[in-house]
Amino acid sequence: MESAPPALRKHWPLAAIAVLFGLYGWALVIATGTGHDGAIGPHFNALGADWVIFLAAARALFSHDLSHIYDQAWITTATNSQFSHWLTAPLPFPLFPYPPVYLLLVVPFAKLSVGWSLLLSQLAQFAALAWALRKLAPDKSWLFFLAGALLAPAASNNVMAGSNAVLVAALIVGGMALVGARPLLAGALIGVLVFKPQYAPLPFLALLAAGEGGAFAAAIASAAILCGLSAVLFGPSLWLDWFNVYLHPQTVAGMNATDWGHMWDESVSTCVSLLGAPHGLAAAAQILAAAVALVFTWQAFRSGRSQPLAQRLAILCCAVLLASPHLSNYDLILLALAALLQVRAMREDARPLALMLPLLCYLAPIFNPPRVMALGLITPLLLLGLMLMLQRPAPQVERP
Repeated sequence: MESAPPALRKHWPLAAIAVLFGLYGWALVIATGTGHDGAIGPHFNALGADWVIFLAAARALFSHDLSHIYDQAWITTATNSQFSHWLTAPLPFPLFPYPPVYLLLVVPFAKLSVGWSLLLSQLAQFAALAWALRKLAPDKSWLFFLAGALLAPAASNNVMAGSNAVLVAALIVGGMALVGARPLLAGALIGVLVFKPQYAPLPFLALLAAGEGGAFAAAIASAAILCGLSAVLFGPSLWLDWFNVYLHPQTVAGMNATDWGHMWDESVSTCVSLLGAPHGLAAAAQILAAAVALVFTWQAFRSGRSQPLAQRLAILCCAVLLASPHLSNYDLILLALAALLQVRAMREDARPLALMLPLLCYLAPIFNPPRVMALGLITPLLLLGLMLMLQRPAPQVERP
């Protein structure tokens, strides 16, 4: 591919490894979607195991059950009963973890069948990411980023679960790419991240650190408008119900769904817990990671144009993941994009060893979650390592 970075063309065997694992991820999607779940890899139950939970919550608007969507027992029954024809087994502890504003993005699909709604919602996300990458890289390099994003194991994971990580990536990439030319639109895009609150603070901080007051104000306004609209359409009490999910944890069959989800993620706190640390120490490690991510973000964007936009964006993508208290395989699409941005910046005379860290970052979903594969415990270190690599002011070249 003409748009491929020189270093990648020179060390094509490493690129071939990434492509093969990427194709394997999409083979898993096809196998699961055609009724062969677990035939060539892990069991995923069915395509869109997360999406059916979102659909159950959105359809509650039309059945006048919206007040129950944050009741763990109700969403469990609703999801498993409504989608028993789609799932190969009942979901054990489903939870609708998003604030009411996310319903604005899901309700338009609620009247469609599972298959069509999943397909269209995913196509919309990938179209948004393609648009954002085109804004980031007006030259032919955007094709490299798009191909790399589509092949990334995190991308196939997003389709497998029916999640929204590709949309998150599109909003962050598009927002940061447009800051210089169209700051109000850039801020409006960043504001939409309010639907995933753990990912919103650092992009907001990046705008503030860069001195982009107009974009920052637009982000605040966008977030406020979306929250206000959700309160008007769905009722303000639904926001209180969402807060109560975390303030007063519920249990079904002795398990809190939020805790269940954390057991299977690759956040700093989960990795530290799996190493045997008590809950307090794991929580402290997560807070420390968030502080580190904040410092990296502030320094990268405070430096202004002394660092290329692609470099600062890649640091932000890593920082958002490092700071997040919940991190799933599909969320690592941000890490894949950061790795692609780093590889694109390398010169042809880079040694193969210099490509190993970006390659591991790109393939991270293959060896996650850490509860299943111990190698996944290095995921926070990969995030930190790539951030340090990106922070270097000169092009990342290993001289022979």
